[in-house]
Amino acid sequence: MSQLPATPSKPRTAPTFSTSPKGVVSIETECPDQLRRLFGTNTREAASGLMRTAMNALGRSGEDYRDLLAAMAVEIEPRDGIEAMLVVQMTATHTAMTEMARRMVDTSSSYQVRESLERSMTRLSRTYLAQMEALKKHRAKAQQTVRVERVMVESGGQAIVGAVTMSPRKRQT
Repeated sequence: MSQLPATPSKPRTAPTFSTSPKGVVSIETECPDQLRRLFGTNTREAASGLMRTAMNALGRSGEDYRDLLAAMAVEIEPRDGIEAMLVVQMTATHTAMTEMARRMVDTSSSYQVRESLERSMTRLSRTYLAQMEALKKHRAKAQQTVRVERVMVESGGQAIVGAVTMSPRKRQT
């Protein structure tokens, strides 16, 4: 396992993809750490695994959407493995949702088929919104603020107004 320091000074870039006549997809990177930087992971193994699972999640349409996946990682700039997994999931959910929308518009099928496609699209849309919210919450965890609305001080009591920090107590021996 090769743990590498983050390199925020280097911009994220998407790898290039090619498909052989036999259907084998190759990912060409500029350097060995390009995928790691793309997904914001500490290890190459995590980044490589994310790319493989993303391609699998996209299924047959993976070839059509693989550039979108890499571009979304560049755009969203995941900061860690959790954010990278959410980017992969969000991209797969979005592509599935738009595929359902395309099928719904293109179909001349029965009412039941159209209704089923609409339900699937609605569920995927809700899932996508939940994923966006999860990403937002994960990113905001370090910026949590506690606000005190009301402080009651009884007669003879004391209150501190302002920032309070606690330091560990020294043990008496």
